[in-house]
Amino acid sequence: MPYRDLLPALLWWGLSLWLLLKPAGTPSAIPYADKLGHFALFGVLAGLLAWGLRRHGRPRPLLTALICCALWAGLSELLQAWLTVDRAAEWLDALADMAGAGTVLLVCGRCIARAGKAV
Repeated sequence: MPYRDLLPALLWWGLSLWLLLKPAGTPSAIPYADKLGHFALFGVLAGLLAWGLRRHGRPRPLLTALICCALWAGLSELLQAWLTVDRAAEWLDALADMAGAGTVLLVCGRCIARAGKAV
């Protein structure tokens, strides 16, 4: 299986698909808890995707992971608006998605640069 390095990212993506499209639960008492969830969900996805792309030998794995996360952030918001009855597309959710992905990829880039390896 040539793409087994991407399997953790694909499994996490499947989990994110389920979480983002399942019926909404009761709102949390913690303000902006859903935004923290989006931040964490996409941060982990970005890290797993960058790791898998890097292990697979793809050029520019961090940039590719960021682009993939941006596309998924936009598409997931559209799917929430089209396929669910109790969720809506929110630009703040997409912003939280990209903040999580960007933060993790920035940390990954700095760690790789410190180790003296090409990003």
